[in-house]
Amino acid sequence: MSTSVQRFSPYINGVMMEPSSGKFFQRFDPGDKGNMIALVGDGSRDVGAAVDAAREAFDGDRSGWVSDYRLRARVLLRAADIVRERASELARLESLFTGKTIRTSRLGDIPRTAEILEFYAGAADKLLGYSQQLRNGDVTVLLRQPVGVVAAITPWNFPLLILARQTAPALAAGCTVVAKPATITPATAIELAKILEKAGAPPGIFNVVTGPGETIGAELLKSPKIDVVNFTGETTTGKMIMQNAASSLKRVVLELGGKNPNIVFEDADLEQVANAVTYGAFANNGESCAAGSRLLVQRNVRKKLVEMVSNKIRGLRVGYQLDETSDLGPLVSQQQMEKVLEYVAAAFSEGLDVVVGGRRLSGGVFDKGFYVEPTLVDQTPPTSKLFREEIFGPVLTVTEFENEEEAVALANATVYGLAAGVWSNDSRKAMRVAEKVKAGTVWVNTYYTLPVEQPWGGFKESGIGRNNTILALEHYLEWKGVYIDTQKGPMRPYYGIVLGQKQS
Repeated sequence: MSTSVQRFSPYINGVMMEPSSGKFFQRFDPGDKGNMIALVGDGSRDVGAAVDAAREAFDGDRSGWVSDYRLRARVLLRAADIVRERASELARLESLFTGKTIRTSRLGDIPRTAEILEFYAGAADKLLGYSQQLRNGDVTVLLRQPVGVVAAITPWNFPLLILARQTAPALAAGCTVVAKPATITPATAIELAKILEKAGAPPGIFNVVTGPGETIGAELLKSPKIDVVNFTGETTTGKMIMQNAASSLKRVVLELGGKNPNIVFEDADLEQVANAVTYGAFANNGESCAAGSRLLVQRNVRKKLVEMVSNKIRGLRVGYQLDETSDLGPLVSQQQMEKVLEYVAAAFSEGLDVVVGGRRLSGGVFDKGFYVEPTLVDQTPPTSKLFREEIFGPVLTVTEFENEEEAVALANATVYGLAAGVWSNDSRKAMRVAEKVKAGTVWVNTYYTLPVEQPWGGFKESGIGRNNTILALEHYLEWKGVYIDTQKGPMRPYYGIVLGQKQS
């Protein structure tokens, strides 16, 4: 599957420049590993320039970006329109680099990106403060002002969608951005920079540094010119970011791993459950922190539901990511494929019942890329590493429970707390369980619906802070209190504490 080789380099102050290092990384198609699709510039030496550009644009209120909320609203709204106009091109880029199916990009990621930009365009001119007149007639005013420069560090599984989720509220608030996309998926981050420029964003407002995360991320964390770090990715890296950010008291927003349960009670609509569970576990090839990778089922219906889900999994078509008929594509890299296969091997070594899948696919197009069968592992005990650890691939485990208390205990038996699903036709029971499950998002009788109006973030080791909704704006705003004295004369009663009662 030949494609032209594109070049993606740091985008700073409105210009995509050659990397100062002079180095480029090769990026190959995950669905056809012999096909080089891009050269990615090593921007390790360009972090300072990107941060300076963002800092100067913010401190200088370039073209009124910080002060003119209507400018910010127009830019974000126009950017949303351009994303829609370029939807087919962006979807192809997103799928080509990540391995996600073209349907996933075209019907999911790209429209949701436009909706995020549109949502925060509507918020830019509504960042209201407060005022209060005090008993003595003085006035206190509470202003909300943008924090400053935001470092947005994003993963490879949803390159454009997560970048928009992190940066649209920051831009709406009046901040400027330095984006660090994953090394292997930089394409749509660069395209978003171009889109924002075309939409009217002044130079320096949105900058992108391509290249290795370990060096670029460290530079961003070290820089005193960065005010906020928003990171989405693996939990171990998130802990390191939080530790390093503490040295300069940077604000930190972390959206980290998940080991998310779908809790199915015997009174649930099993056909609906089977559809949603299959979607929730295998959407985006299972390479999602929100994947419903643990199926917890009440004992009386476990065998029936496992059979129903197994049949649906057998009907899934794995194929090249740009093929319209593919339900799952290749995993993003050989490293990720090997990680997933190690977990599948562990299932066999632990003597677990691998009902469906469990192999790397071979023959034809499969020999060219990183294709793994969607896999279902039944009767997975809580002691298994497959139950406890985030696999980040197309593997679904099944564990049965006896009653509501056991279901909640199993759901919470993890260091993570990102998302969960609860399935029951008893609304009271569903709400009881939803309240007890330690997760930032709980879906009831559905799974993995995440509009921008729904807050997104986790409990425990799944992160800190919330993306999406109006809540996300608070990460990028400072509260400032201004006290206005309206009284006449040179003396106030409290001055006398120091000046004495004889002063006038």
